[in-house]
Amino acid sequence: MIINEFEGLFKDFLFDVRVEKRAEKVMKDMLTFGKAIVNKFCATNTEKIGAYRMFGNSSFSHKELADGIVSRCKANQDSSSHLLCIQDTTELNFTSHIQRIGKKDKDIGPVTKNDNAGFFCHPMLVVKEQDKMPIGIASIELWNRNWDKQDKFERRYWNQDISEKESFRWIESARETQSVLDKAPMLTIIGDRESDIFSEFAMIPDERTHLLVRSRINRKLAGEEKKLYEKLSQQKQEAVYDLDIKGNKKRKSRTAKMSLKYVKVKIKKPKNIHAGDSPYPDYVDVWAIEARELPGTIPKGEPPIIWRLLTTHSITEVGDAMKCLEWYSNRWFIEELFRIIKSKGFELEDSQLETGAALKKQVVMALQVALTIMVLKLSLDKKETIKAGLIFSQQQIEFIELLLKNEIEGKTLKQQNPYPRQSLAWCAWAIARLSGWSGYKSHGPPGYISIKNGLDIFNNKYGGYLVAIKFLKDVYKG
Repeated sequence: MIINEFEGLFKDFLFDVRVEKRAEKVMKDMLTFGKAIVNKFCATNTEKIGAYRMFGNSSFSHKELADGIVSRCKANQDSSSHLLCIQDTTELNFTSHIQRIGKKDKDIGPVTKNDNAGFFCHPMLVVKEQDKMPIGIASIELWNRNWDKQDKFERRYWNQDISEKESFRWIESARETQSVLDKAPMLTIIGDRESDIFSEFAMIPDERTHLLVRSRINRKLAGEEKKLYEKLSQQKQEAVYDLDIKGNKKRKSRTAKMSLKYVKVKIKKPKNIHAGDSPYPDYVDVWAIEARELPGTIPKGEPPIIWRLLTTHSITEVGDAMKCLEWYSNRWFIEELFRIIKSKGFELEDSQLETGAALKKQVVMALQVALTIMVLKLSLDKKETIKAGLIFSQQQIEFIELLLKNEIEGKTLKQQNPYPRQSLAWCAWAIARLSGWSGYKSHGPPGYISIKNGLDIFNNKYGGYLVAIKFLKDVYKG
């Protein structure tokens, strides 16, 4: 029932106002019910039929939906903000549904495990550097492999032009982002190890576009005997800083002591590299940064934390290197976006749609819905007051007032909503409390899944509230 975020999103992209409105409603319902599965987000059989028809409509593809979403991102940019453009790839696995879909479907193919079925999704999430708030998605690439695809050796991968390789998606996505975000004075395109591609460093940077990627291999340097990692390790330590590590199955929670080094290097052009009609330079100038955990804080049996980053940003002092490390850490935004659309959130891989084309439409729409949840959660961390009307209707805001007064807030100051009334953060705090989050600062902020679960509960309660209002109106009319 969150209504404002999707209005007009596909205007002029789907060429039929009825289809546009149906697509908007499907996204609203996905958000309302917290699921991407048609049978779970449609309240009536008529709505189910409408949703299935929309997904199965052959007059448009996922590309038109992506164009609408990208257009919204373009409209959200301004001429003063440095934008962090974060790209990554995730696979959508529909192996358990392959009997229903069939291997002849041209939009489904093998994924990372060759006997599994699905496709890949590669979005570019755009975040304002200053306040770390997402403004949209600047590029969405979906593709699938063929079942009879050749392996690297059969197709002589090392001799292929970069445009013929799957890794070209990192360059394509960056180019589209440069075109879409034409007003921004500076773009920093951020990628993980897969984005460490010589071709990307040769083709993408310009006077306003920078790259910031995690190093994948120990590259050769132009004019030097030593390689990249050896050169980095031999640099003097520029600083030591603390890094809070959140524990997981592989690492213990701790405050790590990190050593910082950096140096400007010339990355040598690889021998087996082809660029079509545009020859590559013999090398590219980049700055290399190494952040390595010092022995004193490394737990027994664990490897040290090591980040090696490559960037076209100039590193002339410690502050420049620390800023790049901070920017790179924002990669978790896109990882969380993927988490929201999958098993812990919208359950996309359990979708009951019967064609790859329909599933691709569903993925594109779910990305934008998940981004709305992300904005709602992030509003809790912002000093700036974002109005609740960005996402919620006035009636929903009034209902949140009732929930806070009668159900959510306690009597003590610590149990009161600390955010400005009718701000987006004020709404997010209330919704997180519905999921079971304590509300105490000492317990840390709620996660995305808590926000998503709270939103599910809120919408169920709000639905009952609307029914009660209608009943009372009918009674008084009688």
